[in-house]
Amino acid sequence: MNEVLQDLVILQDLDDMIAEAEDTDVLNQKKKMGFEIKGLEKLKEAHQELTKKIPPDVLNHYSKIRKAYGRAIAPVMNNICLGCFITIPTFLSSKQMGNEILRNCENCGRFLYWV
Repeated sequence: MNEVLQDLVILQDLDDMIAEAEDTDVLNQKKKMGFEIKGLEKLKEAHQELTKKIPPDVLNHYSKIRKAYGRAIAPVMNNICLGCFITIPTFLSSKQMGNEILRNCENCGRFLYWV
C-alpha cells in the first residue's frame, strides 16, 4: 500500500477517535457505564504529527471529502468503490495500475485502496 495512503488511513482513524472522545453524548454514556476517556491530548498530538507527513494538496482533498462524506477513504472490492457503490473504471483497476499511485473514485472523490 502507498505510504501516503497508509498515513491517510491512520489519520482517518485518529479523526474518528478524536470525534468520539469530544462527543458529549458518547462521553456521558461511557461515564454512566463506568468508563473514563483519557488521552485526548495524545491523540491530537499524534494527529498533528501525522498531518505534517502528508502533502498539503492531499490533506486538503482529504479534509474536503471527510467533511462531505464522513469517511474519506474507501476500499474497492470487485471493482466497486465501497464508499459510493459505483463501479470503478477498468483503467483504475489495481491489476492494471498497481497500488503505488494514490487514486480517487471518479464519482465520490474518496481515496481508494484495493482489498
